[in-house]
Amino acid sequence: MAWPATTRYGLSVAPGNLGLVQDFLNTITEGTIAPPDLLATLTSAQEWADRVTEQWISIDDLGWAKTLPRLTETDRKALLAFRDRLFEGLFGHSHSETARGLGRNNPSYHPVMTVSAGGIELRPDGEGWKYFETALLLMCHQGQLEGVLRRMKSCKSETCDVVFYDRSNNNSGAWHDVKVCGNRANVRAHRERAATN
Repeated sequence: MAWPATTRYGLSVAPGNLGLVQDFLNTITEGTIAPPDLLATLTSAQEWADRVTEQWISIDDLGWAKTLPRLTETDRKALLAFRDRLFEGLFGHSHSETARGLGRNNPSYHPVMTVSAGGIELRPDGEGWKYFETALLLMCHQGQLEGVLRRMKSCKSETCDVVFYDRSNNNSGAWHDVKVCGNRANVRAHRERAATN
């Protein structure tokens, strides 16, 4: 079993639970010749949710995974809006017209905090898909604390928003696929240089 949205782009997956965040963001459509948006319809969103929940339960290293209820159309639309906000928050730009109209008012998410002799623990809270959204935010926070979230990047190509995990030593990756997006950028730059000469 693999993360379905990320592996359809032939990418290596971010480590641990961060793979779920990457997969959620990769439910988008990339470029002009691309697989469909996996959250575009209730049927496709439910198929993705079933597969990703099964994968999450199988690899969960934080003890947060749980079976989630069936998606409703309201849930699907909320996930689309959340995906757009999360994408914009992580990468500084929106990948859809929908996101541009969302504004900056984020819904409030409330993790559960427990304090014990061993320290402080934050856990997702909420019902159904709100729990899922809170878990994704906490995974991003954990990745930020561990210094690995900075390795999750959106492809630098203007026509591609595929999210990849940069495994290069100096964290210098720019394209999700150097042969496709990187080559297009190099050809475009070459043509621009040739036109100015």
